[in-house]
Amino acid sequence: MPITDPEKKRIAQGARLHMKICLNCGVRNSMAATRCRKCRTQYLRLKNRTLGAKK
Repeated sequence: MPITDPEKKRIAQGARLHMKICLNCGVRNSMAATRCRKCRTQYLRLKNRTLGAKK
């Protein structure tokens, strides 16, 4: 079910797309994280935020 309200859409995208992913264990971390909350490594990347149809 698509979200039509722009404010609710912004909140949902912030919760789903704005995070860092650990390269070692794959856990989701906050944007402010400098180390992984699970394995404590510093190897973090931003989550891929490309929106569009899956192929």
